[in-house]
Amino acid sequence: MNIYAQNILDRYKEPFYKDKKIKPDIQGNKVNHSCGDKLDVQLELDGDKIKAYSFTGVGCAISQASADILGDLIVGMTLDEVLNFTKDELFEALGIEISERRAKCALLALEAVQHAILQYA
Repeated sequence: MNIYAQNILDRYKEPFYKDKKIKPDIQGNKVNHSCGDKLDVQLELDGDKIKAYSFTGVGCAISQASADILGDLIVGMTLDEVLNFTKDELFEALGIEISERRAKCALLALEAVQHAILQYA
């Protein structure tokens, strides 16, 4: 197993951002109906910057690890920066090749966050 795949398993087993207690200003959710992955996301803001991020949910290792890694990437970003954050940037941060079949799993958290921001705006 390569180091990047191990990182996915580590973040799945011991996520940093899952169930983190924050005071959310923005909340959203997303479901991947093709496999049953479900995520709820929360964002705490400081002006237009993300001060804190948390998620809850169930799903495969890819969806849960991706949701956790996303927190590392977006905390400190402005809402506009997050809205412009691309799937390719997330895939690069995951560090593993994401098949087309698993792309929906990997993108679930990003889509939930971006959708929540759009609903907030």
